[in-house]
Amino acid sequence: MGFLDNTTITVDAILTKTGRKRLSQGTFNVSRFALSDEEVDYNLYDVTHPNGTDSYGTVIENMNLMEAIPGRTGFMSYLVNNTVAGAQLILENKSITNIDANAIISIAPETTGAPAENYRFEISNKNIVRFKDSFDANVRSGKTALLRAQVFGTPSPTGTATVKVTGLDSGLVGNITISVNTTVGGTGDGDGPDAGDQGGPPKGGGGSGEPPLF
Repeated sequence: MGFLDNTTITVDAILTKTGRKRLSQGTFNVSRFALSDEEVDYNLYDVTHPNGTDSYGTVIENMNLMEAIPGRTGFMSYLVNNTVAGAQLILENKSITNIDANAIISIAPETTGAPAENYRFEISNKNIVRFKDSFDANVRSGKTALLRAQVFGTPSPTGTATVKVTGLDSGLVGNITISVNTTVGGTGDGDGPDAGDQGGPPKGGGGSGEPPLF
């Protein structure tokens, strides 16, 4: 990974293994390609810049550009469809705190200034919160999402996860930070490897994730 010289116009392309093989065989022919702008945060376009319209994009124009990265498993872009210019993604609460284990959290985004749309919800840490009805998934789409706070013993006093919300039509992005209280007597590391679903009804007599009492 590296940075490109942004003083000149550069097209940086990476071939797949199949593409490199065909290139070596002399049979390589470009029929499709994808463009990426994911290092460019268009929210930095400053229409209040004191130097006028020519300076609105100064910060963006001076940003470093990253080299293309092979083996991508996802794509993140700040690009907003021009047809929804001025639209906003509204999140009722971008910071949710003091949540206890097993609590249900509802996320209901709204897009203003553009047609209604569905959203992509992505959880950064499933040891802290999980989708209520899709325990193993960290991504799902829909109008809204229900999450369930998980049981964990560390870190203390809270564990934090981020839910990234993306408008499927507009491309607008918002983030919600959720802090869940550590469960006294609970087991598991909220910042460790995926521990599986640790929510649901209290287990046994302990009520905090301990083994059942016999």
